[in-house]
Amino acid sequence: MRLLTKSRFKLGLECPNKLYYTKKKEYANQKNDNPFLEALASGGFQVEELAKLHYPDGILIEDKKSHSSYDYEEKVEATNKLLQRVDVVIFEAAFLFDNLFIRVDILEKKGKQINLIEVKSKSFNSSDCEFEFVGKKGGLDTSWAPYLFDVAFQKYVIEKAFPEFKVIPFLMLADKDKTTSLDGLNQLFRITKSSDNRTGVEPRLFKLNKPEEESVLSTVNVSSLIEGIESGNHRIIKDCAFEDSIKFFAKAYQDDRFFDHDLNFQACKACEFKTKEDIENLRSGFKECFAKKMDWNKADFKKPHAFEIWNLHYTKRNKLQELGLLKLEDIDDELLRPKTESKLILNGMSSYERQLIQKHKAVDNDLEPEVLKDSLKAEIDSWTFPLNFIDFEASTSALPFYAGQKPYEKVVFQFSHHIYHENGKIEHANEYINLDAGVFPNFEFVRELKMALEQNTGTVFQFSPYENSTLNQLKIQLDQSNETDKNELITFIKSLTTPPKSKDYKDEIWEPSRGMIDLCEVIKAYYYNPLTKGSNSIKAILPAILETSQFIKTKYSKPISDIEMNSFNFSSEKVWLTIEDGKVVDPYKSLEKPFQDWDEDFERVSDIEDINNGGAAMTAYGLTQYTDMSDEEREKIKSALLKYCELDTLAMVMVYEHLRETIS
Repeated sequence: MRLLTKSRFKLGLECPNKLYYTKKKEYANQKNDNPFLEALASGGFQVEELAKLHYPDGILIEDKKSHSSYDYEEKVEATNKLLQRVDVVIFEAAFLFDNLFIRVDILEKKGKQINLIEVKSKSFNSSDCEFEFVGKKGGLDTSWAPYLFDVAFQKYVIEKAFPEFKVIPFLMLADKDKTTSLDGLNQLFRITKSSDNRTGVEPRLFKLNKPEEESVLSTVNVSSLIEGIESGNHRIIKDCAFEDSIKFFAKAYQDDRFFDHDLNFQACKACEFKTKEDIENLRSGFKECFAKKMDWNKADFKKPHAFEIWNLHYTKRNKLQELGLLKLEDIDDELLRPKTESKLILNGMSSYERQLIQKHKAVDNDLEPEVLKDSLKAEIDSWTFPLNFIDFEASTSALPFYAGQKPYEKVVFQFSHHIYHENGKIEHANEYINLDAGVFPNFEFVRELKMALEQNTGTVFQFSPYENSTLNQLKIQLDQSNETDKNELITFIKSLTTPPKSKDYKDEIWEPSRGMIDLCEVIKAYYYNPLTKGSNSIKAILPAILETSQFIKTKYSKPISDIEMNSFNFSSEKVWLTIEDGKVVDPYKSLEKPFQDWDEDFERVSDIEDINNGGAAMTAYGLTQYTDMSDEEREKIKSALLKYCELDTLAMVMVYEHLRETIS
C-alpha cells in the first residue's frame, strides 16, 4: 500500500503534482535526502530530545534494528496497546487510517483526551504569540502555514482512527523569550550515524530538574488555528478544502497518478524535481509538468524565462501566471513596470531598469555587461586605499552554549580578510577560525577582527548585508555580557555598521565612521552581467566575470607564485582560472573535497562531500560541534573551511578588479 504520510501531505500542499515524482529514483530531486546532514543543519535532533525530557515517563515506539524494512503495522499495534492505558505519554506514536499514516512526536493521553504535541526546531517569541502565526490580513503567516497544516493532518488521522478521543493540538517550539540556566546545553545531545545512514542521538542529559529554568522550549495551544484550517478559512491550495485535499492527495498517491493540478509559478520556480544539467539517466519532473501543462518542447526550455528575472515581485509573477506568460520573449515591458519606481542607489539603476536590461539582453542573446561607467567611477573614486575585503561564516545553535543565553543566538566561527593595496598587491592578511566543540567564539572573533581591520584606515567591504547584521547581533550579545572590554568592542562594531530598525536596538541610532561598503549593492546599482541570469550571488558573479574579463582571465590563469599575492591555505602553484571543454571552471566547484584523500579503512563520522557554499560551511561547523569525531577528521574540515572562506574574499577582490577594469 502506498501511504500518504505527513511529509507527503506537506509536499502535496506545495504542489499536488509533486506527489507523482517523489521517491522515484528515475527522477532528479535537488533536495538533500541525507537525514544525518539535515539533522545537523536544522538542529532539530537537539530540540526533539530536549522536548522528551519535559515528559520523563514517556514511552518510545522504537524502530526494530532487526528489520530491514519499515514495519508500519508493528508500530501501530504497539501504539494501540499503549493507548489502552488511562493515562500515558508516547513518543513517536503511530496511527494508520485507510492509506494515511502519521507518527506523533509526543502524544499525551489523559483519559479520553489526547494532547498532540508537534515538536519543531523553529523559533518564536512567546511574548508576541498572539501575532506570531497570523498575518496582517488575518490569514496564516506563510512561514507557519506548513507547520500548522502538518498538525491539522495529524489531528485528522488520529480522530479518524479513534473518533472517541478528543484531540487538542499543540506546537512545542524554541522560545526566543526564554534563557537557560544550564551551561553547555547544546553539547548535551550528540548526533550519531548508524551503518545504514540512520540518524540517532546520544543524550548526555537525562533529567530536567527545573524545566522552566533549564529548557528554552515552550508549548503553544493551536486549536483555534487548526479549526480555521478545518473549516476552510485558512487554505494553502485555494480551490481545495482541507479534508478534500487529504482525500484527493491520498487517492492520487495510492493510484500513483499524476495529479494534473494547475501550475503555480511560485512553486514551480522552487521545484526540486529538476535536473541541474542534462543528465541522461535522470528525468525532470519539472520539464514533464511544463510539457503537459504548457505544451513546452525542448526548444522552449532553452529560452530565457521569467523565473530568472531578478527581484520580480510576487504580484507581477501572479499576473504573468494569470496571463499564461513565462517566456521573456512573450512578456511586454509594461507588465514588469512597478506602481512606483525607486533607485537602489542614487545615480544607479532602478529595479525596473535592471529587469528590462536583463530581459532584453536575454532575449537578444547579448552577453555584453551593462555598466553605468560614470556613476560607477564616482563610487570607486570615493573609496580609500588600502581596500579591505571581509567575509564571515556563522551558524545558529537551536540550544544555547551558556547559561543566560536564548535559542538561536548566532555563532560566528570564521572570517577571512584580504587587503588590496594601491600598487595592486593582494594580501591575504588575516583569518580566524574556531571549531572547538562547546566553545562560544563570538567575543574572541570580534577581538581578532578588530585587530585585523585596525591595521589600516582603508575602506571595508562586505558582499551582502550579512556581515553588517552579524556584527550588530554580536553587539547585542556584548551588551548583555560581562566582558571587560565590551565597550571597546562595541565602539569598534559601531564604527563599521549601520543600525537596523529593530526592537532589539530600542531606537538606538549611530553613524559609522568607517561604514562598510556592500559590494553586492554596488553591483546591483551599476553593473549587470547577462551570464549571471539575474543572480547577484558572488557564486554567480565570479564565474560570469571570469568568462567576461580578459584582464581577469590573463591574470588568474597564472599560478599564485606569478601573481603579486599570497595565500595562507593554497599552494603557490595553485591556478585559479582553468578551462575545460572551452568553458571556465567555477573556482568554487574546483575546491578540493575535504575527504578526497581519506583512507577509507578508517571510519569517519562526517559524510559531507563538498564545502563550497555557506550552507555546507554551516553544516560542517555542526559536524564539529555535535558529533564525536577524531582530531584528523576535524582538521580535514578545518582545512576545507579555511580554503572556502579565503576564496570568498579573493572573489571579492576579483570583482573589484573587474569593476575597476570596466571604467578604465
